[in-house]
Amino acid sequence: MVNLKELTTFLETMAPKEMAESYDNVGLLIEGVSENIHKVLIALDADENTVRQAEEQGIDLIISHHPLIFKPLARLTEATGNERTVRRLLQKGIGLYAMHTNFDAAENGLCDLFLDSFGDFKNRSSFASDIAGIGRVGDLAQPCTLEELLKRGQKSFQGAILSYVGALSDSVSKVAVCNGGGGDLVYDAYHLGAEVYISGDFKHHHARFALENGLMLIGVSHYDAEIGFCKFLAQKLNETFGGQLEIVVSHEKNPWHSY
Repeated sequence: MVNLKELTTFLETMAPKEMAESYDNVGLLIEGVSENIHKVLIALDADENTVRQAEEQGIDLIISHHPLIFKPLARLTEATGNERTVRRLLQKGIGLYAMHTNFDAAENGLCDLFLDSFGDFKNRSSFASDIAGIGRVGDLAQPCTLEELLKRGQKSFQGAILSYVGALSDSVSKVAVCNGGGGDLVYDAYHLGAEVYISGDFKHHHARFALENGLMLIGVSHYDAEIGFCKFLAQKLNETFGGQLEIVVSHEKNPWHSY
């Protein structure tokens, strides 16, 4: 058993809430019925599927990457999945804690893990350069080709389908990344001098900009880029709380299918 305050203090030491982007909503979003936490469920998304798992397994607290409550809720009815999920959590007394852009930005957080998926890097920094923030840029210890980066990505993300802009044989030494939906940071990556920018949720105009300006892109689905949050956080909680806390990783699937 771990006290809720002790647990949230640990989570906020890993990823201070102050590091979240201004639009984000992180921290304790729903307080459960118990201050004593015996069992937690770690999930990428807090949704109806996650809550069902939590009910079945006697979970006291869900720790998710994506915030369930992102915009103000005008009502709590059975009309939408988001509202139903909040209702079930309240009805069952299950708490919810979110670690989103603050965990992305934190040192050794999700942006760093994402960069590490593509090789060994030196001279790494955030897009903000002197402070931790969203995005990472670094120099490969050993330059490689765009094709080699794609192969590393497929291995790291267990056969995920990757998209790309550029020539497979082109050499790469400087790489910028942003896990999740970092399409709009393509311009920042370009101005930082990156040769390849790796992220998800790219739109057509992002690809056109890259093509016209000699920037290579690798697109990784939002799910594939961030599902590693669950395994990583489970490991950290086990290291810190050991037998005091039972930790369960949720069963989730990418909502997208390939045809």
